[in-house]
Amino acid sequence: MEYRRLGRTGMQVSLLGMGTGGHNCLGQTTDPPRPREEMVRFLRQAFDLGVNLFDTAPAYLDSEEILGQALEGLPRDEVVVSTKVGLTAYGPDREVVVATPEAIVDSVEASLRRLQLEALDLVLVAVLAPRYRDVVLNEHMPVLYKLRDQGKIRHIGSSEVSSDDGAHEWLQVALQADCFDAVMVAHNMLNQSARRTVLPTCVERDVGAMNIFTVRNVFRDPRRLAEVVTDLQDRGILPADLDAGDPFGWLPDVDSLVEAAYRYAAYAPGVSTVMCGTVTLEKVAADIGYLAQGPLADESIARLERAFGHIAEAIGN
Repeated sequence: MEYRRLGRTGMQVSLLGMGTGGHNCLGQTTDPPRPREEMVRFLRQAFDLGVNLFDTAPAYLDSEEILGQALEGLPRDEVVVSTKVGLTAYGPDREVVVATPEAIVDSVEASLRRLQLEALDLVLVAVLAPRYRDVVLNEHMPVLYKLRDQGKIRHIGSSEVSSDDGAHEWLQVALQADCFDAVMVAHNMLNQSARRTVLPTCVERDVGAMNIFTVRNVFRDPRRLAEVVTDLQDRGILPADLDAGDPFGWLPDVDSLVEAAYRYAAYAPGVSTVMCGTVTLEKVAADIGYLAQGPLADESIARLERAFGHIAEAIGN
């Protein structure tokens, strides 16, 4: 496993990080749900394979508690744990709820209890849109700074609402404020816009970048890929003559699109780590193997950029 510095946090993180949300939330949404003991064992085995970065969130069902149990059997100084605090979120009927200072403190304290930790290595704030910039900077960040001063948070970063913000508008604003040590950004072969709008600023300001949406089902399921490409064609975003059934068929020297997706994202300038959300050790080992093969050829990167580099869409599962 390769380890990289997570920007100005100075923390060394595994090139493959482990997410505990996604479509399965550590097996809690599978049918039937995976036993908790099995998921605890899985997380510890992932650590044995070299994974040292684990990301979670209060919204991921019981993932924080499951991760907390797994951490009991791991050396604390060799593990990096990140979780999230929702500063703005959708409530019932999609009305926006803005967090109070008290809610932020309560969220951090609850995460510490569930994770059974004295300090969170990284807290990623969740913000819906750039229009909340002022309230975040003027009302929310002072609360987080105080928690950091108290030793409950080590570093503060920002995620994004990837399902709504395909152009990374929030992160562009957040990075200009220069108050975040790391960001979590959706970046993949179909939506490469972060290479233009987010990652260069991360390099310039020494901000760690955690790559999400690296694979998604769109690269695992040929039917889903065809649906997505056809939709983009119907909206005039991709040319009509592109083969929707095999738009990446020209890629040389890869055994699968999953392999290509990991190698594409992990070696983009500015990326510190790519997150996966699997719950099987075999897939973790396979993903590590993909990353070990290094970047795609320069010619392949250039062709991918020519074909898809203009897209700034929230590419779903």
